[in-house]
Amino acid sequence: MKTSICILSFLTLVIFSCGQQKENNDYAEFGYDSETYFEDEAPEFNKAQPVQTNARPNGALKGYKVMSKQFGMPVGVMPIPNSWQVSNNKQEGVLFESNDGVKVYGERFISHFFSNNQELNYISQQNGSRVAPPKDLNRVLQEDIIPYAQQQGLKLVNQFQLPALARFDKQFDSYLFKGMPENKQYQCVATEWVDQKGEKSIGIIRYFTNHYPTTGGMDWGYTLNAMGAPANAYEGAKKAFINSLVNFQINPQWVQANNQYYAQLSGQSAAAHQQRMSNIKAQGQAILNNGRTYSSITDSNHESWKRRNAMNDAGHSSSINNGIWERTTISNPSTGQQYYAEGQNDHYWVNQNDEYYGTNDANYNPNIDNSMNNQDWTQYNIQQ
Repeated sequence: MKTSICILSFLTLVIFSCGQQKENNDYAEFGYDSETYFEDEAPEFNKAQPVQTNARPNGALKGYKVMSKQFGMPVGVMPIPNSWQVSNNKQEGVLFESNDGVKVYGERFISHFFSNNQELNYISQQNGSRVAPPKDLNRVLQEDIIPYAQQQGLKLVNQFQLPALARFDKQFDSYLFKGMPENKQYQCVATEWVDQKGEKSIGIIRYFTNHYPTTGGMDWGYTLNAMGAPANAYEGAKKAFINSLVNFQINPQWVQANNQYYAQLSGQSAAAHQQRMSNIKAQGQAILNNGRTYSSITDSNHESWKRRNAMNDAGHSSSINNGIWERTTISNPSTGQQYYAEGQNDHYWVNQNDEYYGTNDANYNPNIDNSMNNQDWTQYNIQQ
C-alpha cells in the first residue's frame, strides 16, 4: 500500500524536480491544525451533505477545522469520517489515516507562468517563477502523469470528471480579493489506479488556467490530491474523500479578514507601482517600455504570490515538500509569519509591499541597490 500511494503522491516529481530536490523529506506545514476537531456529533455534518456527485459517504462524519495561522481563525471545516485520524506520518506526507488502511495525502501544487512576450517570461523566471507553455488537462494526464505512474507499476483503471469540485474551486477563488483583473478557469478529473498487489488508489487533478488581461501572460498548473485504501475499504473511502473536498465549508469571517488584509496590501502595491513608473519616466523615454513591462510583471508576480499564500491557509498545498516543488518557506524575522517563495535561493529580501527578491549572493543588499527604487527591504529567514 505504501509504495503505490506514495507514487501517486509524488507523480510529478520526475517532471518538475529537475534533479534539484533536497535530500531531506521534511514537509512545510501550512493550514491543518491536528487538534481542532469539532465534536463528532456536530449537527452540520450528521445531516446529508449537498454533494452534486454520487460520492455520498456512509457513516457519521466529523468536522475538521482548517486553521489559518496568519489570521488565527478557521478557514473552514472539512467533513471527514469519524474513523479518519490526523496522521503523524510526515515522512510520507500522510494527512489522515484510519485503522482499516485508508491513507489521505497532503495536497501537491504546481504552477507555471507563460507569455507570448519573451521579456515577460525572462523577468518572471528571474523572479523565481517556472516558465513553460501551457498544457491542457488532457496533455497533463497523457504526457506527464499516466506514463510516469505506469513506469512505477500502477495501472490506470478508470477516470472521470468531477465538475462539482471544479465549481467549488471556482467559487472559493471568487471569494478572494484580486488586486488586478484576471480570468481563472478550473477543470477537475479523478484517476483511479491499481498496483500489482491489487491495492487501489485515486488521484484527483484540479487543473487551472489564469489569464491576466492587463499585464499579459497567464499562470497554469494544478493541485494533486491522493488517497489509497485496501480493496475492501476503497469504495467507501473514495466517496468520503471526494465528499470532503467538494463540501468544504468556507468560513466567511476568514474571507473577510483575508480580503481586508490583501486589499490594504494591494493599495500599497498600487502606490509602489506608480512610484516605480515615476522613477522610470525620470530616467528617460528610452527605457520606459521596458520599465513598464518590469513594473507590471512585478505586480503580477506579487498578486500570484498573495494568491498562493491565501490558498495555503485554505489547505491547498497543506503538506508541500519544498525540495520537490522548488519552493522555499521564508518567515518574517519580527512576526514569524511564513510564506512560500518561488525558487530555492540562499537569501530572500521582502519590501514593505510584500514583494520579495531571491538571491544566492550573500553580499547583496537591495537597500543599497539604486535599481530597486529606494525601497526598504528586510531579509527574511529561511525555514528548514
